Amino acid sequence: MDARDLKYLFKGLTSTVSEYYFEFYDNLIAKGKKKLGKGNEETPAISELIRKVKEEHSISEMLSRGEEGQAEFTRAIATEVRKILSRVGVVTRADLARVEKRLEEIEKYLGGKG
Repeated sequence: MDARDLKYLFKGLTSTVSEYYFEFYDNLIAKGKKKLGKGNEETPAISELIRKVKEEHSISEMLSRGEEGQAEFTRAIATEVRKILSRVGVVTRADLARVEKRLEEIEKYLGGKG
């Protein structure tokens, strides 16, 4: 794993954990109340919650999300760089390729006329 992927890994991890935080929190509170005789509602075992999290969101899925996020981030940066270069008037490789292609078409056209 590349060190640059760590921020995506942690973002995926935090988004996954945050989904279950409140459910986990509520179950712990209910379980504590039950132990102290203040609540009678049934609470799932903590191990059941952990199993549920593992089934729904595996590490590989989180890494995949991180990689998708990285690719999306890279595309967004490339788009913004192209916009900035265009505004400043800097010629890019793509611009040169278009001009070269157009020149070849003009040369072919003029070569046929002469």
